[in-house]
Amino acid sequence: MIDNISAGGQILLLRKRKGFTQEELADRLGITAQAISKWENGHALPETALLPLLAKLLDSTIDAILMPVTVKEGDIMSFGSYQWRVLQVNEGGALIITETTIGKAPFHDSHTGVTWEKCSLRKYLNGEFCDKFTDAEKSRIIKTKLSDRDNPWYGVSCGDPTFDRIFLLSYDEVIRYFGDSGDMRGKKGWFWAEEDKIAPADCTCRLKYGDCIFDQFNDARKVRSLRGDDDWWWLRSPGGYGMHTAGSIGYFGELFLCGDDACRVDGGVRPALWLSIQ
Repeated sequence: MIDNISAGGQILLLRKRKGFTQEELADRLGITAQAISKWENGHALPETALLPLLAKLLDSTIDAILMPVTVKEGDIMSFGSYQWRVLQVNEGGALIITETTIGKAPFHDSHTGVTWEKCSLRKYLNGEFCDKFTDAEKSRIIKTKLSDRDNPWYGVSCGDPTFDRIFLLSYDEVIRYFGDSGDMRGKKGWFWAEEDKIAPADCTCRLKYGDCIFDQFNDARKVRSLRGDDDWWWLRSPGGYGMHTAGSIGYFGELFLCGDDACRVDGGVRPALWLSIQ
């Protein structure tokens, strides 16, 4: 059942997102600004004949306008061919990430210094992967400005901000959405002592397998592949061992500040995006 108030709020939100005044939208639709005002206040619904043009002007769909989806943080939702976890909800949008990795790919296709801006994985996600969505689905994916910071423990450069539809999370976003033990700020690292064993950061030496955050939020960061196997996954932040490395989450859910070689072909890909939900 269509709710006038919800539909009106959606029209208001989409109109402002497109930068139209009520008068400008009304002029494009061939109606009065008073009619737009009635829609947005929930006093009336758009005439059926106007809905296709209205959806086109607002870069939306008729269903999304008349029956906006309500989601909350922590929900699992379907979008395209995948299941997604809702990480954050704001006015009209939700940040979502796939529940599993979608496959394996290198962060970059050659062993050279690279940042998220120039990497081959960004090109794939915003090209071939994005094109798997229908036109209606793509219209709901919000192009987002992404900023990062240099590697917080090593200072390796993160590169310039980008504008993307599909992206990977950063170190800081993982901490924000999956749990913050304070280890990032306190530089309380953990070090691989030997296979399958972990030693705390007060060890007197740094061991060859690199340092990471290994805390009570490991399980929240763990992920499986589409086949159900444990997997590790790439982040868009720079790894600490040079420009040829990228951040990652390990099989146990540990957060690697040292990163992994960007050309590794066994890295799990876990896309994220901002989705219009109203």
